[in-house]
Amino acid sequence: MGFRRFNFQLILRVILLVISISMIVWLLMEKNLWFTTSGLIILCLIQVYEMSNFVNRTNRELAKFLYAVKYEDYSVTFKLPGRGAGFKHLELGFNEIIEKLRNARLEKESQFELLKMLLEKINVGIMVIDHHEQITVMNKAATGYLNTPNPKYWERMKSRQPHFCRMVDQQRSGGRKLVEVDDMGRIRELSLDVNPVMLNNQKLWIISFQDIKDEIEQKELDAWLKLIRILTHEIMNSVTPVSSLTGTMLGLLQDRDGHPRKPEDLDQEDVEDLAEALQTIHRRSQGMLDFVNDYRRLTQIPAPTFEMVRICDLFSDIGKLMEGEFRKKGVSVSMECSNKKLTVRCDRKLIEQVLINLLTNSLYAIRETEEPKITLSTAVTEKRILVRVTDNGAGVPREKLSRIFIPFYSTKPDGTGIGLSLSKNILRDHGGQINVESEIGKWTTFELSFPNPVHEN
Repeated sequence: MGFRRFNFQLILRVILLVISISMIVWLLMEKNLWFTTSGLIILCLIQVYEMSNFVNRTNRELAKFLYAVKYEDYSVTFKLPGRGAGFKHLELGFNEIIEKLRNARLEKESQFELLKMLLEKINVGIMVIDHHEQITVMNKAATGYLNTPNPKYWERMKSRQPHFCRMVDQQRSGGRKLVEVDDMGRIRELSLDVNPVMLNNQKLWIISFQDIKDEIEQKELDAWLKLIRILTHEIMNSVTPVSSLTGTMLGLLQDRDGHPRKPEDLDQEDVEDLAEALQTIHRRSQGMLDFVNDYRRLTQIPAPTFEMVRICDLFSDIGKLMEGEFRKKGVSVSMECSNKKLTVRCDRKLIEQVLINLLTNSLYAIRETEEPKITLSTAVTEKRILVRVTDNGAGVPREKLSRIFIPFYSTKPDGTGIGLSLSKNILRDHGGQINVESEIGKWTTFELSFPNPVHEN
């Protein structure tokens, strides 16, 4: 309906043109009217031109619209006046599409600017290399780590950081690696990660790296400070009462002027007080010696003597060793060991020590459980062999899970805080790790993770 006006105008122009041509033909038959015939021919040509311009005006607007989309020129506007409501809708449609494309482009550009700002703010070096070996992205952290301005080509980067670029080229298929970079005499240890990706059928390499040396040193410093606080706390707990008691003993053995009292001046109550003070000093000194011995155990773990050990045999030996304790406390013990030939490469004595420590902790956790149960189980992944110790005890609060492996930290009132720290160090010497998961009032699982010898071979 909206295009009827356009059709009417087009038909009217055609009719007028036909009439003009008919008149020209008729006048040509009258040889005496050449001037009038020439005027009609000129008028006819003007009509043809005007009709052609009338028809092609829409085509030109459509072509302008397509070129605007093709070349992303969203500053143009479209006007199709005097052609009916249909062309008005077409005009509005063109302008709405251009406006949406313009807004989409602005949003895309703003998101790109935001991404650039984020890349500049993070403390991780980011580089992107395209298939032409051009560096398309390099943030501020990357230029700082590599001590170089933002080069455009990878070859130029190679001339400035040859060792770093060589390590990147070796990792073009993807992967992580530690790389040392010389930063004006200061050696930086960078964690390098290279990821090849396909984008618009073109291969790109996303390179990320960050300095981990400072972070490692900071974590080591934090660990030392934490250990010093613990040591100071334990030492002060022992030294403070000893110092107080020695002052009390001096008060009993000296007169008001500070001179030693004679033995006959001491009564029975003074002797008993002295004996009690000496016993307390002896007890605190013995506690201090035990603390030092525990610390020596933690810092002087013997080097593992590796052998291939069947986990089922290990479970059986541990079960026999602690059978009396399990029976005494009425604990149901389940050993799930379906693969009788499953073996790990470990020091048998050290891993037995770890399992005994975990089982002892489980016995403490289930002391108030109505139907106490402990389960020993195994699992195998492609790279790891897992040994799990699970109990249905009280569980460990979430805020304490991250601290239970800290030396001298214990959730038990009379605990030393050595067992789990010692176990963690033993697993680390085996190339493995120990993890814990727990749900309050339901269960706790300690998981020992060993390298899978099958995968290593």
